[in-house]
Amino acid sequence: MFEKGKSGNPSGRPVGAVSEKVKLWDQLGNYVVTQGAERAMQILARMDDEEYLKYYMSMLEFFKPKQARITHSGDAKEPVIIQMHGNL
Repeated sequence: MFEKGKSGNPSGRPVGAVSEKVKLWDQLGNYVVTQGAERAMQILARMDDEEYLKYYMSMLEFFKPKQARITHSGDAKEPVIIQMHGNL
């Protein structure tokens, strides 16, 4: 039985130890980039052009995220002021 204020592992986790959650996440990532990618390519190869492009473009965003869209509104007679922010 644990006492209040006392840890069941007073030394804590050893340096460099990997949690079970991280191990599972790494396994999933490995599957996605190997077997999952191979299967996705096989499925994409069987699609017609329109369907292929729909799914290809949605997957592409995971590799090449879209840039922030910029719109301009205001008086056409006034100068345009461009402000750039580093935290997009």
